[in-house]
Amino acid sequence: MREDTKRILVEYNRTIERNKDTIANGQFIVDGFAGVGDTSRLGFTQDELNQLNNVEQYDVEGFVNQPIDRPIQEKINDYDETVNGVDTRLVAIANSITTLKLEIYDLIQVAIGTETSGINTVGICTTTVDPGCGTLTGLCTVYCGGITTCLEGFGQLSHDSFQVRVSNASSRSYTGIDPTAFSVQTLSLSNVGIGSFNILSKDGGAGIGSTALISNVGGCSTYYTSVTNKYAEIDTLRAEADTLISKINEPKREKHELESYRWGVLYSNQQAVEENSRLEAASAALQSDELGTYV
Repeated sequence: MREDTKRILVEYNRTIERNKDTIANGQFIVDGFAGVGDTSRLGFTQDELNQLNNVEQYDVEGFVNQPIDRPIQEKINDYDETVNGVDTRLVAIANSITTLKLEIYDLIQVAIGTETSGINTVGICTTTVDPGCGTLTGLCTVYCGGITTCLEGFGQLSHDSFQVRVSNASSRSYTGIDPTAFSVQTLSLSNVGIGSFNILSKDGGAGIGSTALISNVGGCSTYYTSVTNKYAEIDTLRAEADTLISKINEPKREKHELESYRWGVLYSNQQAVEENSRLEAASAALQSDELGTYV
């Protein structure tokens, strides 16, 4: 084997060993000693680390006791109970608002009615029927019942949308090159705690159906009062949700910073692993019988 080939193999080996040290230290940064495959590559033991954390009790001159930073994953886990609890409450609020809106929709449907007696045998509306608790706009020459554009306040009733922004870095298995990219998911019990930013879009969710204003006169007042009270309940729930979201987004942002830091370490480790695989393959090729006469 020529000297230049030997030098190549030596450099391969040095890089591989250096990468193994990098990987071990990265594992330690993320998960502490428990996550390190080969602790001998750290250059220190648990006992030595404990001594460094308690340097003052050994009266080491010139040193100030500053504990070694905790593993990244441990710091991330400390957020779990809080953010999971808030997200779970937001899911409950979302479900309550959904229930109230469905009840409002049903009340308005009943209050206005679905009379279609003004429709002739070929399906054309020919006469105006009683709009129930609705009020005709005055623009319609005929009205055949149900909620249509002929009624004042005609529109679409929609659910509120509770969402969460989930970045790639929130998953520790992600080692791609775009950790800041994110998806926006509907908040549910299946994904509480994982997002970095909560979002509430009032009336921004799926449509429920057509709606219109109902009168507060006579027998309609019962429907009007019930609908008004349910909207007031929704306002109270929204106010709680707004407060929770504005508060929890602050610590969630810090949690996301830790997740991004974790991604950086894991990405570096993955690159080191891949480089070692390439170098080991190249080393094996240079030492193979097939290349023996050329190296």
